[in-house]
Amino acid sequence: MRALPSSLNTLRTFEVAARRLSFKDAADELCLSASAVSRQISGLEEDIGVALFERGNRSLQLTAEGQELFEAASQALGLLSSAVSSISPQGQLQLRLSAQPYFANNWLLPRLHAFTKQHQNIRLTFESALTYKTFDSTKIDGCFRFDAKADAHTEVMKLHRQYMIPLASPGLLQRHGWNGDLSVLNKLSWFHSTHQTDLWERWQHHFDLASLSPAESLYFDDAETALQAAREGLGVVMGAIPMVQRDLDEGKLIPLTEPQQALSADYYFVYPKTHNNPAITAMVQWLAEHQLDA
Repeated sequence: MRALPSSLNTLRTFEVAARRLSFKDAADELCLSASAVSRQISGLEEDIGVALFERGNRSLQLTAEGQELFEAASQALGLLSSAVSSISPQGQLQLRLSAQPYFANNWLLPRLHAFTKQHQNIRLTFESALTYKTFDSTKIDGCFRFDAKADAHTEVMKLHRQYMIPLASPGLLQRHGWNGDLSVLNKLSWFHSTHQTDLWERWQHHFDLASLSPAESLYFDDAETALQAAREGLGVVMGAIPMVQRDLDEGKLIPLTEPQQALSADYYFVYPKTHNNPAITAMVQWLAEHQLDA
């Protein structure tokens, strides 16, 4: 049986470099210098007698042997991390998540108690951002996005489809004598998202309602704040089902039209294509159980 590399850190360095396909990015993640990463990889290749990377002027690719070792190292390091966490009284896994307040408050957080109860050894950290940032696995382990696309470094997991519909509080509609006639919108304030300024225009085009116009237009950089303003009866907001389903069930908001396929988009969980974090695996499995729980 061939001897394993003398240092577990060397395998970890290799796993990160293979996952990032960049010695510089691996160095940033490991808080090392790029030259230190390169020396560790060269030493590992010398120890086992094969090249693990194909080095180009501006590129780094795994050889067939490197790919085989990468898959094994990722699995082994993940198992070790999970085992250490499970046997250590202080051992906790970290899971860093990013989500916009609108999604976090209306879909994720009301369901998350089930995850934390099931995985008490996982410590969650949330990054709340009003705008989407480029996914960076050195800063977060997973993020929630709509209309996300997979790439060479990330996986995307579809959670549900969301449908945009105009919503208003029952009190507001009652004050304006609403009887199902959409012309009531001419009397109301329309709330717009500064990040999706065309939602109302798309809705009007779909229903052939270009003649409608708001009494006033208000713009919000935070969709959650706009939603709260609608709950308070200050105007009409474009909300997303199933995000707002609890508001509908509790009678806080009323939909003015039915959901339409043309005004919909898929919501996703984005996470690294390769990783050795059992907490990410646990989150993916938990979300799979809640994909239809919309």
